Amino acid sequence: MQDQSFGTTSIHAMNHTTKPHPHKSKAGETPALKKLRQILAASRPISWVNTAFPFAIAYLLSGGQLDQTFWAGLIYFLLPYNLLVYGVNDIYDYESDLKNPRKGSLEGSIVAPQARAALWGAIIVTNIVGLAWLGSLVGQNGKIVLALTVILAITYSLKGLRFKEIPVLDSINSSFHFVLPAVFGFVVSPQAAILWVPTVAFFLWGMASHALGAIQDIIPDRAADIRSIATQWGARRTIRFSFWIYCASAALSALVFWPSSLLAGLLVGLYALNAAMFLKYSSDAQSKQFRRAWTNFMWLNGVVGFWLTQLILFIADPFNLGPARLDYILTFCTLFSIAQILLIAHNFAVFRRPKTQRLDEWPRITIMTHAYNQAENISSTLLAALGQNYPDFEVLFTDLGSEDNTKKIAENFTDKRLKLITIDPIETGWGVDAWAADQLLKQASGEYAVLISADTVLLPNTLAQIAMLLEQEKLDVLSLLSADQNKSLAQKTILSHNQYLMLAAYPSGFLQEHAPERSTAHGSIIAFDSAKIRRLGGFEDVKASPLEDQELFHRARHKGLHAQLFRASDLATSQNHLGLRGIIEDNIQRFYPALRFHFPLTIFLVIAGCFVFSSPVIILVYSLVIGTQVHFISIAIALAAAILTRILIALEAKQDIAAQLVAPVTNIAIMLMLFASLIQYELRKPRWKNRTGIV
Repeated sequence: MQDQSFGTTSIHAMNHTTKPHPHKSKAGETPALKKLRQILAASRPISWVNTAFPFAIAYLLSGGQLDQTFWAGLIYFLLPYNLLVYGVNDIYDYESDLKNPRKGSLEGSIVAPQARAALWGAIIVTNIVGLAWLGSLVGQNGKIVLALTVILAITYSLKGLRFKEIPVLDSINSSFHFVLPAVFGFVVSPQAAILWVPTVAFFLWGMASHALGAIQDIIPDRAADIRSIATQWGARRTIRFSFWIYCASAALSALVFWPSSLLAGLLVGLYALNAAMFLKYSSDAQSKQFRRAWTNFMWLNGVVGFWLTQLILFIADPFNLGPARLDYILTFCTLFSIAQILLIAHNFAVFRRPKTQRLDEWPRITIMTHAYNQAENISSTLLAALGQNYPDFEVLFTDLGSEDNTKKIAENFTDKRLKLITIDPIETGWGVDAWAADQLLKQASGEYAVLISADTVLLPNTLAQIAMLLEQEKLDVLSLLSADQNKSLAQKTILSHNQYLMLAAYPSGFLQEHAPERSTAHGSIIAFDSAKIRRLGGFEDVKASPLEDQELFHRARHKGLHAQLFRASDLATSQNHLGLRGIIEDNIQRFYPALRFHFPLTIFLVIAGCFVFSSPVIILVYSLVIGTQVHFISIAIALAAAILTRILIALEAKQDIAAQLVAPVTNIAIMLMLFASLIQYELRKPRWKNRTGIV
């Protein structure tokens, strides 16, 4: 993670809405420990890697070894240099930092006047010692670059110079803080030659990042009379500047070691994609919207930085591993799959339904469902709903203007427990699915309501199980993860991957137990206490969500209701679409919202998912082409481990086991659907995002 703009814009503090008092110390903390903590906080430990890594990778790529120069440079660019850059910034930005609600936490420290002497002392001592040691190991060119690095670190914030308040120069100076350690690494290496293309690409990336981070503070910076590229250019011009500079950086990155570096260009291009998502905001009054852009940026640094590092190490091979690099990749893929198996086991255990006991009294339950063009599924859905072995229930159904025979099929049912409802015209601001669910809830007579999609088939004992779980576990909201239909080839090869994302690629069980407000785990069936949800406003809070059932489950937790997810493949089956096109469209609609529109998480899953499954296959093809069998055992183990993760999920989702053998291929398709879902919601306006559109 990188703090690019120091006093005006900095690291995102998750869920921090208040700022601790700058003079408040921790209980039992001695004055010496307090000063040490403040000094370390001023150095931004979370950003140490952003200056140390560029030096280290540049030095090693240019023939350097793990010698004294390497360790001296690494140590200096970890603590002393960051203390110089950020400490000086915090000293001279004290007044403006007090007005910044993000300071005093992970966003950056606040250095009180009485603490300045100690901080100055730490800056001077650590830098003199570090520079003396490092300077004694390098030649004249190295000393010149080191001196320039220190000068630009100071001039950024020093009163009287304050390059940070000169538009464009602020972005240039900020970028040099991270580029010059890399330049130093190149200069003092045995080859003593700067690799200009990656260096310029890195410099452009730094400029774009600084500009992006400055936009979110346009309003408070103008109020504090602080000049920056964003306050002078405005949000619209600055975000476009950032986007195009990121694009230039990505293009240059792709040219470093062509064609292998094309992957590097794609990775850097993710920053341009992040900026592109916010081109739609053109008014300075919308500058707060760029808070999310900066948060995405901080997370991307970890995701992109990791994979870019692996790519650089593989291409440059600074440790001379040779063909053994492929075995390391296969070992990584195997270990990753083993970790997934452990995660699957944990998630299965957390979401296992407890044994239920028979109730003395059976509360009335209302099953609610609505449909649009579900002629292929609605008959079996309604038959299963009416076939429940439960003494007191009703089924409310409304058609959303289907163009096929959905409505006629429903009208042919004569069971009095089925009520065909005509809902009011949709109001502005509502999604049609949320509106239909809300209208049905208003007419529900059951103590509990069960919302199912028009393609969900309930087994006869489902309502009894739901009632017992709600009563026995004292739940307000219940979500059930059903099995998937297993008829068509598309269903057999693709549908089990959907549950894979939740049960094998994400710590869903851990979050449900320890941080339920952040959990993204939801099933296709939701049951809830009708009265409590009505008191919360029904579906009003989730009226614009494309996944109104899942969003209701999340909001209920957020508002203090007891909500929980359970596995229920033995209670219900989601028929889904039979055809490939319908499955693809449905996945694109649901994937990104199911991850709560978390851009970096989506990117991580796409990259990791493609890498773990694709790498063994690519290495297998490569081995066959060059005629070697050296890696065959490692390849077989890696593929077996990866396929096992799919088999475990397929067993839970009641999917075809043999179809999982093609998972290395279908997995790529799933990752592409996930990425397409991100693009649809962030850059396009899909039909289901139109709040009155039918899905």
